Amino acid sequence: MYSVTESATVINAPPASQALALVAELSQALASSLDLEATLHKTVQSIVAAMHAEAASIFLLNESEDALVCRASAGPVDIRGVQLPLGNGVVGRAFSSGRCHMVRDTAHDPDFEVAVDRQTGFCTRSLLCTPLLSGHGVLGVLQVVNKLGGKLFDESDHLLLRALAAPAALAIGNARLAAELIKRDRLRRELTLARRMQRSLLPRRRRGAFPVLALNRPAQEISGDFYDYFDLPDGRIGFTIGDVAGKGLDAAFLMVRCASLMRWAGKEGLPPSAWMARVNEELCESLGNGSFVCAAAGYLDPSSRQLTWANAGFPPLIHLSETGQVSTFRAEGPPLGILAGMTFPQQIVDVGPGAVYLFSDGATDARPPSGVLLGVSGMTDLITKHAGWRPETRLRRIVGELRRMRLHDDTTLMLIGGAWV
Repeated sequence: MYSVTESATVINAPPASQALALVAELSQALASSLDLEATLHKTVQSIVAAMHAEAASIFLLNESEDALVCRASAGPVDIRGVQLPLGNGVVGRAFSSGRCHMVRDTAHDPDFEVAVDRQTGFCTRSLLCTPLLSGHGVLGVLQVVNKLGGKLFDESDHLLLRALAAPAALAIGNARLAAELIKRDRLRRELTLARRMQRSLLPRRRRGAFPVLALNRPAQEISGDFYDYFDLPDGRIGFTIGDVAGKGLDAAFLMVRCASLMRWAGKEGLPPSAWMARVNEELCESLGNGSFVCAAAGYLDPSSRQLTWANAGFPPLIHLSETGQVSTFRAEGPPLGILAGMTFPQQIVDVGPGAVYLFSDGATDARPPSGVLLGVSGMTDLITKHAGWRPETRLRRIVGELRRMRLHDDTTLMLIGGAWV
């Protein structure tokens, strides 16, 4: 179907073999083109010649999908970049209706956009527009303008343009798909690089009876969680564990910055309350858009087995004694990076022969088959259930049970104690 404005004498259609040859020629020319801009340019150039027209152009939806923008143009003037609101002009009419529209005399068509002619100085007398159709809907509109020799577009032109639009739409779809695959491949490589960079920031596993163990399981390719532990000259072991709000590359980059800040401040041996306060001030100066970090950090004294830390909005620390007694220490400070000048009270526990557990909210947000969030109580039950195993095995068994549940966020666990140097 197509619409016609103003009547004209219909000339004889070109022989079927000639039309078929034109379609085959365009299809072959576009078959190997996977670059969208090259595809569009090749399409309009071929169609101007095939249709014996003064000009041709291709309009595609812009990114916000509220207008059609000219992406390719052939003829005496270049109209690339011209935008038409959806539904405006003959081009918009062809797009909205999904049908071919023929205008033999633009002076008698109320939808014709005269602004483009006024801007370019070109005189559009007649035009033919057909939608570029794909399996996902209308991609855009192919337009030819002014038949050469003063002739008018007719039924044969309408049929030929529809035939030529089919391989053009297919080539545009293929070029877009190729561009999307390239983009995805590049993003995949970037994510792989980011993941490697994140892993390089995690401390190397200590062999032997080292009293700090940790595991990180990202929900996606990269993680917003982090952990760290390091030795101080006085024999204490510093540790940090944190969870950056959000997901994706933004959270990953913030995670790298925060992990570095935590190590930098912790290496000075500051009391945990001052340590957290310094990192908070640094983050408050640089963070924005509602970003924040939940974290806990402190020191373990292996000689006295005393643990000192400060908690900034991180889930509770769980102490499980050798006799099975559970003590829960909730956060006494707000997340980092929200408000400057905040305090982060210090907390202390004698680990003794028992162990201390820290875990990000990816663990507490896990959903077992019951569908109810695991929560702190559920994590406490898991910790108690596996307390009889050696520390490394214990941690892996807890993570193994969590992975059989529905995990929607990065999950990081840290175990302190249970094995001593």
